[in-house]
Amino acid sequence: MKIAKKSAAAKRGARAGVDIATTKPGTPGGVFMRQFWICAHRSEDLTAGRAKPIKIMSENFTLYRGASGKAHCIDSACPHRLAQMHLGWVEGDDIRCVYHGWKFDGSGQCVEQPAEEAGFARKVRIRAYPCEEYLGMIWVYFGEGAPPGFPPFPRRETPGLVQTWNVEQVPCNYLQSFENSMDEVHVAFTHAPGGSHANLSRDLPIISAREEDWGLLRFGARATGKVRQTLHYAPNVTRVIVPPVAGMEGVGGWPEIYFSFTPVDDENHVWFITSHVEVEGEALEAYRAQREKYERQLAGAKTSVALANELMAGEHYYADVRHPDLAIVQDIAVQAGQGRIADRGRERLGRSDAGIIAWRKILTRELKLIAAGKKPKAWKSPPAEVVPTLGF
Repeated sequence: MKIAKKSAAAKRGARAGVDIATTKPGTPGGVFMRQFWICAHRSEDLTAGRAKPIKIMSENFTLYRGASGKAHCIDSACPHRLAQMHLGWVEGDDIRCVYHGWKFDGSGQCVEQPAEEAGFARKVRIRAYPCEEYLGMIWVYFGEGAPPGFPPFPRRETPGLVQTWNVEQVPCNYLQSFENSMDEVHVAFTHAPGGSHANLSRDLPIISAREEDWGLLRFGARATGKVRQTLHYAPNVTRVIVPPVAGMEGVGGWPEIYFSFTPVDDENHVWFITSHVEVEGEALEAYRAQREKYERQLAGAKTSVALANELMAGEHYYADVRHPDLAIVQDIAVQAGQGRIADRGRERLGRSDAGIIAWRKILTRELKLIAAGKKPKAWKSPPAEVVPTLGF
């Protein structure tokens, strides 16, 4: 296995001896991430019979949905003359290159070459990657060998509405957002007290964390004796109960969300979010009506990242900003404001950072094993009975 050279940013903050921020192919971080299913696209955004380009972990791919409805992921370039495959067209569950008409099936096998000799097609393949769909998202396995079991984690088997949120394009390294999801104390300050997170701001929790076979289980113990429990599935998914978005406080209660922080490259990532709200009957209808109102407000507002960029540029006073997804705007501004790749060598971590410290130790350990050519941890499927709790 060839390991890529460290970046300048990695050298600046390389106390651990490995670059924990990179997911580029060939790096220890890239090898680590490619052991898992990665959330790559929102299902509703991929129409049957269409192909589109995606970039995940600094690599380009073509994602398409066949006539059967199944999603397929292949390398971005045709193996003939390297034309972009997403420019071509979908035929059934196959895809044909726009350049010379070479056609490939969903497994990557070339099945037709209009201008070539018979038999040549069977010698040609494009790399294909296993795809599955779950919780309104398309998941892809980009690693070597057989993928791990699917789905990558269980969802709560209780009545309610499962729906996807807007996809957020965030201009910084994925790990900054994943680590933020492990930081329960920030909500009392980043998300102004008195707003959606008021109940979480009543007193500051004591944070602890425990490594599990599937990732990290984090606890926020409050003075009342109640404990908020949050799950962080390896390598980049957080499962947590959060306050409802603005205007939704009176219907449905607090949703449980599944939050995937997917690297585009080392300086950009995407937030894919699915929520589960426990509502039925009349309550469900009231929730849907209020949700439609919220979505209309969201459609008329600036994008979260655009407003966050304006905040980072000093164009607004932080406390004055209002937005339907205010907590998302605030999180993007704080996380991307650390720089495209945070220089962790300059940080001073404290007791409240126990979850972040625990995950960095796990990640550093795993990357060192990979760098040394040793066998990393054998991660297991998460148990269904371990779920997040509200804790107040």
